[in-house]
Amino acid sequence: SLSQGEQLEIDAGRLSPEAGELLSTFSVIAKHISSSDADAVGSFILSMTRSADDLLAVYLLAQYCGLSTAPIGGGTIKLRIVPLFETITDLQAAPGILNELLGISLVRRTVRDFRARQEIMLGYSDSNKDGGFLASNWELAKAQKRVAAVGRKHKVRISFFHGRGGSVSRGGAPTGRAIAAQPAGTVAGAMRVTEQGEVVSSKFANRGTGLNQLEVLAAGVLAHSVGSPGDVEPKETPEFDEALEALAGMSQASYARLMAEPGFLDYFNQASPVAELALLKMGSRPDRRFGASGIADLRAIPWVFAWSQNRHLLTGWYGIGSALSSFVTVRGEVGRELLARMFEHSRFFRLIIDEAEKTLYQSDMDIARLYAGLVSDSDAAERIYARIAAEYELTRHLIGDLTGGDLSARFPMFKRRFDNLRRQMDDIHRLQVDLLREVRANTGTADQKRATDALLVSINCISAGLGWTG
Repeated sequence: SLSQGEQLEIDAGRLSPEAGELLSTFSVIAKHISSSDADAVGSFILSMTRSADDLLAVYLLAQYCGLSTAPIGGGTIKLRIVPLFETITDLQAAPGILNELLGISLVRRTVRDFRARQEIMLGYSDSNKDGGFLASNWELAKAQKRVAAVGRKHKVRISFFHGRGGSVSRGGAPTGRAIAAQPAGTVAGAMRVTEQGEVVSSKFANRGTGLNQLEVLAAGVLAHSVGSPGDVEPKETPEFDEALEALAGMSQASYARLMAEPGFLDYFNQASPVAELALLKMGSRPDRRFGASGIADLRAIPWVFAWSQNRHLLTGWYGIGSALSSFVTVRGEVGRELLARMFEHSRFFRLIIDEAEKTLYQSDMDIARLYAGLVSDSDAAERIYARIAAEYELTRHLIGDLTGGDLSARFPMFKRRFDNLRRQMDDIHRLQVDLLREVRANTGTADQKRATDALLVSINCISAGLGWTG
C-alpha cells in the first residue's frame, strides 16, 4: 500500500479493543501535531522490531490516522518512527532492515524532513539474556558499525539511542568510558541514552551531580565525534575485531551450554526469588511478555534482578573465562600477547574486562550455594552450581592474569564501598534463603503473609547494597 499509494481500508467495527486504542493513539498524536506544536510528540519507538514490515505497518497506520503531509502516495509522515533492536538475532538483522526501509520513497522523504537523520534504538538487556555479556556487547558494537555504514550508503545520518544503564548486565558503565568505547564513526554529534530509575538519584539528585553527569555526557559525545569521522577503521581494528568475533562466539557457546543444561530452568526458578519479585509491584510492565513460564518469555529486567539477588550475577561475566581459555589454548603465546595488546589499546575490550571484573567481585559462590540448596532436585542443583562455580573460578583467574592484579584491586573506591557492605549483605542473604523456604512451604497461611513481607524487605536491602535492581 505504501509503495503503490493505496488507501488503507479498516472496518472499525471489527477491531479488537487493543487495535482500536492503537488507532486512537495515532489520531490523538495527529491532532496535537497539527493543532499545537509539530514537536509536541517525540519519537515513536517500536520495540522488538524484527523486520522492515514491522516499521512499515507503523508508517501505514500513521498515514491512515492523518499524520501524512499530503494525500496517499506523496508527502511525508509527521512523526519520527524509531526501530528498537533488542535481541541478538534482531541486532544482526538491523542493517538489512534499515537498508530495505530506506529504499522506500515515503520513508526517505520522511527522514529528509527530519534533517536526514534516522534514529535507531539499541537494547542492551535482551541481547544479554540471549547470549551473555561479551557476545551481547560485541553484537551491539557490530550492529552500530553496520547500521552506520548503511546510513552513509543512503546519505542519512544515523543517531543511536542506547537503552542502557543500571546494572553492568544491562549496559551500565561509567558514562565517559562507555561513550569512548563506542565504535569509530558511530557517534555523529548526537547520542541518546536512558537512565534507569534506580540510578537516577545517584546521578541527578542535586544540581552538582546532575551538571557533572551532563558535562561528562556532552564532553564524551564531542570528543568521540571530533575524533572518529576521519578514523573509521583504526589500524588495530581488523585484528582486534577478528579476535573479538572469536571470543564472543566462544563465550556465547559456553553461555548456551549452561542454558541447555537439564534442569536449568528449575534451578533458576527455585534458586532465586524470581517468582517473588512480581510481588514488589515495582516497574511499569509485567515480568513476562506473553505470560509463558520459559526463559525466552521472561523480560530481561527480572532475569538480571533474580541473578543479582542470589549473588550468582552470572549475567555480567559468564562465558568470558571459557572464551579466554579457549582463545589461549588454540592460539598459544601469540593469542596471549594479542589479548594483552587488546587490553592495553582497545577501549571496548578494556571496558568489557573492567566491568566483568567488578561484577565478579560482587559475586559470591558461598552465598550462591545457599540458594542452590533451595532446589528440589539436589543432584541437578549440585551439577549446575558446580558448572557455574567452575566458570566463576576460571574467569576470575584469567582476568587476573590479564590485569596483573587481584580482583578489583584496580578499583579501590568501588572495592572499599562494597567491602563495607559485604558482611551486612551476607547476613541478609542468609535470612532471605530462610524466608524463601518459609514462603514456599506455607502457601495460603498467615505465616506466609508475614514471611512474604519480610522477604520483600530483604530484596530491597540487597538491591540497595548492590546499587541497582535489574
